[in-house]
Amino acid sequence: MLLESIMRPIVRGIAGLLTAAFVMSGCSSTSSSSDTTVIGLTYVPNVQFSGVYLAEDNGDYSKEGVKVDIRHHGNDEGVFTALVSGQEQLVLATGDEVVQARSQGMDVISVGQYYREQPNVILTRADTGIKSVSDLKGKKVGIPGEYGSSWLALQAYLASAHMTTSDISVVSIGYTQVSALNNKDVDAVVGFANNDAVQLSAAGVDTRVVDCDCTIPLVSASLVTTSKWAKENPEKLKKILRATQQGMTAAVEHPDQAFAATEKRDTTLTDDKTRSTATQILNATNLLILGANSKVSLEQDQSRWQEMLNFMSSISGLLEHEVTLDQVMTNDYIPQS
Repeated sequence: MLLESIMRPIVRGIAGLLTAAFVMSGCSSTSSSSDTTVIGLTYVPNVQFSGVYLAEDNGDYSKEGVKVDIRHHGNDEGVFTALVSGQEQLVLATGDEVVQARSQGMDVISVGQYYREQPNVILTRADTGIKSVSDLKGKKVGIPGEYGSSWLALQAYLASAHMTTSDISVVSIGYTQVSALNNKDVDAVVGFANNDAVQLSAAGVDTRVVDCDCTIPLVSASLVTTSKWAKENPEKLKKILRATQQGMTAAVEHPDQAFAATEKRDTTLTDDKTRSTATQILNATNLLILGANSKVSLEQDQSRWQEMLNFMSSISGLLEHEVTLDQVMTNDYIPQS
């Protein structure tokens, strides 16, 4: 949940899903009753979603008087396909996906922050001698493809060292960061601190994070809805966000409960190695949820969103139309302390 090998719909490109999304937007069928709010996650259950699982298991949603269903997307389903068609009312997606989709005319808006820190990092093997971003010059850097948060993060990292993608050899490796780096197909990969870094460590690969004295202008995993649904259901949305925040807090304070809630849903947690890796991913994810202030909060940083807007607008051809801050994020519905 950020995490391209596990959370692919959160980080995959927007372009391929828009056609399907707009086709489905003309459909009126939904998978739940009108009083049920469907929260869309990604392909498979994972510990990164444990806060949502706990909110359901602990009865936080029902205590708020709302009925919630948790839905994992299909393998070929786009991030916002079910949202714009009305099958879902909330979805977990990255801020850059929201901006790009909005620039193409989709009615999507972020109403709460899930990760307070963005998880994109550049990882390399210890034997490459690469320590800083400038050391990547002339090196092979693997990314899933030229889209999504990894592609944007790579450009931001390079810009911090006054470099561009022309200074490196960009290699599209799909979602194989761990094997590509381990097999020495590339010198470095753009991955996630709470997924690829953990997976590489579990695989016994001696890796390091490439140093960068910089702030990457990206907003990571966020709770996203349509502005239409938010305006029509303001009180329900506030209750759902309040309950979700309670679940996230429980997951951070009681990781054993978070793991147990995930275990009910994730059928892959069957052996000691898999469980150990998942536990490490959970711990790393909780650090992203807490952020620098060590506090669970859905409040969004408007300045960070604006930095991302400025950054994405500076990349030629990325956005089809101009996007303003009020179109992509709002703090109007978050729980008040």
